[in-house]
Amino acid sequence: MALPSRPSCGPIPLLLHGDILDPWCWIAEQRICVAAEELHGLFMPLEHAPFPRNLDPRAPSAAERRSRARELKRAAKELDAPPFSTELWTGVDGPNSSAPPHIAVAAARMQGPAAAAALREALRRAALVSGVDVTRADVILEIAARAGLDLGRFVPAFQAPGTERALRAEVEDACELGVCCGSSLVINEEWLVSGVRPLRDYRLLLKRYLARRVGATMEHTVH
Repeated sequence: MALPSRPSCGPIPLLLHGDILDPWCWIAEQRICVAAEELHGLFMPLEHAPFPRNLDPRAPSAAERRSRARELKRAAKELDAPPFSTELWTGVDGPNSSAPPHIAVAAARMQGPAAAAALREALRRAALVSGVDVTRADVILEIAARAGLDLGRFVPAFQAPGTERALRAEVEDACELGVCCGSSLVINEEWLVSGVRPLRDYRLLLKRYLARRVGATMEHTVH
């Protein structure tokens, strides 16, 4: 899908809309990063935009928990998948909403992009590999401390109503641009690519974008 056009200047930005609790978004991120790195600095480092599956709190049904566990099992079969665990969804309860970890990352961003990236990585690894419910406030605070955040600054930002409002506004803006699911890749605010793709497809998509917008056919290098 084509988004409103803007001129390209310098390295081209890549933005991935997705959910921290979605294993396919993790896999998509890895593949996109590989494809972009093979093109020798023509694309900027991949950035992330929140797109929680469940923005409003609602207890998942037993059928929904089973579906999420099956999804993790399927994702774990991919050759490039992290060591996913189904424990997040096989307990008595499951996460009521995937919004809290995204709010936490937004709060961490006030300490800089490196802090936000470290917390995001710690949260999703805890959830999808270790099976920890990272939607609980106490768990988020513990992980934030381990990730090296200044809790004196993090806690007020995490608890501030404005942080959640900003998250909701960001999701609404994404929907208006046509994002309807995670993972959705936006290339230079022009192309929207929905759903996880094989690495080969991401390579072809990025080269096709370069060919059409920059006017050159690029060859990728596999390291």
